[in-house]
Amino acid sequence: MSQENYILSVYNAITGQTENIEVNEAVYKEYRRGNWSIDNSDRRFHNHETPFTELKGGLDSAYENFDEFRSDQDNPERLAIEKLTRQELQQAWSRLADGERELLQALFIEGKSERQTAVALGLPYMTVHSRKIRLLHKLKNFLCF
Repeated sequence: MSQENYILSVYNAITGQTENIEVNEAVYKEYRRGNWSIDNSDRRFHNHETPFTELKGGLDSAYENFDEFRSDQDNPERLAIEKLTRQELQQAWSRLADGERELLQALFIEGKSERQTAVALGLPYMTVHSRKIRLLHKLKNFLCF
């Protein structure tokens, strides 16, 4: 009785190459049964999945890259930097004189123009402008220690 041989293509992990090997019928059927089972499982699995390439929509109706779903508000690095920045600003703010804080509060917190601030404080416009510039440099020096 002659036994028929079959050829299988298998990956050789040592050489990194695909090789053809000769096997008997029993080995061939078992190998193919395993592949069939894997292929069938893969097919069943993918029938219930949405491939990444099919995702569309988002802000620009393009393929999703999931950056659109990430929240920068929960980013620990950003939260830590904000906390440190607030602390540094509070320390710098506390080092200013009352009049300096009043001027910066009117301009940057209340949103008044330099002219409106000058009228409210009874100062010439150019005085408010030059103090603002000087105070911003002073704050910058406090923050850049």
